[in-house]
Amino acid sequence: MQSAGLDILIAQQAYWPTPSVAMERVQSQSPDLAYAGGPQVLTLRLQQPLWTGGRLTAQSNKALANQIIERARLEEIQQSLALKTLQAWAEVVSAQRQQSALLRSEEIQSQLLDKMMRRVGQGISSQSEAHYAGLRLQQVQQELRSAQQLENLAWIRLKQYVPEAQTATETAGIQNEPSSASQALALAKALSGMDVSQWETLSLARSPVIQRLKGVLQFQLAELAEKRAALQPEVYVRAEHQRGNYAYANLPPINRLFVGLSASTGAGLSLAHQLASIQAKRDGTQEELTAAQRNVQEAIQTDYLNVAARQSKAADLLLNLKSSQELQAAWERQFSNGKKTWIDVMNAARESSQAELAWIDNEIAMLQSYWRLQIQAHGADLRLTP
Repeated sequence: MQSAGLDILIAQQAYWPTPSVAMERVQSQSPDLAYAGGPQVLTLRLQQPLWTGGRLTAQSNKALANQIIERARLEEIQQSLALKTLQAWAEVVSAQRQQSALLRSEEIQSQLLDKMMRRVGQGISSQSEAHYAGLRLQQVQQELRSAQQLENLAWIRLKQYVPEAQTATETAGIQNEPSSASQALALAKALSGMDVSQWETLSLARSPVIQRLKGVLQFQLAELAEKRAALQPEVYVRAEHQRGNYAYANLPPINRLFVGLSASTGAGLSLAHQLASIQAKRDGTQEELTAAQRNVQEAIQTDYLNVAARQSKAADLLLNLKSSQELQAAWERQFSNGKKTWIDVMNAARESSQAELAWIDNEIAMLQSYWRLQIQAHGADLRLTP
């Protein structure tokens, strides 16, 4: 960005006169009438372009377009970091909430194992049922260790983007208990004010990739104007002050004023080929811009529909979770009455735990999609109340 700002100043300075100094000393063999005067000449020149066919304007436009490109590149990096941070944060939160659910499942499985061991001791149940309960407890503990490992890895990634992040459950800022007043309800209200086309409009206007490509198009357009200006003659005025003269000795300083015209077609037909090359690049950039716009629209539609779908799914998952928990309690009572087998009880406990994990996965995925929408529509530096 600093370099691009300096390039603009350089382009602006090109409108001003160009000073130059030349001092030469000659040594020739006698007789040389062309150099019969003084051996040393000092010339001071000041040249001002009067008309360049649009070359100076094109150079200024190139510098301005380059600044747009660099600003978009900066925002592109910021957006990429924001999305990576969001991904790492979601992984931390997901692992923490999975651990909370698995800790509750571990407690339930431990209670069931203790109950079965007492029944085995009393001769009511077989040792195989106690063995089955122990295996289920070990399975939950293994899943808990895996979730802890996933959280540790997620913190490593998150701290790459947020070094001051603290490894603590409360930093996640999300409830760990399933509730009817879940994030889904809050996000439903947040999305209700805008349809997908409005999200697309905001994101297309904000997309740093699209802004960068538009800047490239402006840069290439200015390049075309600069090359076309080279086909036009350049008119200039030059003032000179000369001290010394090779041909005549002891002359006083001389002042001159020139009005000149210069033109060039470049080596061979190279200028025409340069114009064709820039136009081909511009056509390619336009196609790339069209593709980038489609990609942004696809990403917005995907995230918007994902949030909407997971909002609808959240209520069903929450209902399924509550039903599984009620079924688990009922199966335990019926087992005590001899109406259900021990496998039924263990399966009910397992299904209850799986239902809670599914609810957590759904809500985390919904949050990710929602905040991706926000970052793409409002920028990487958005500050919103949780």
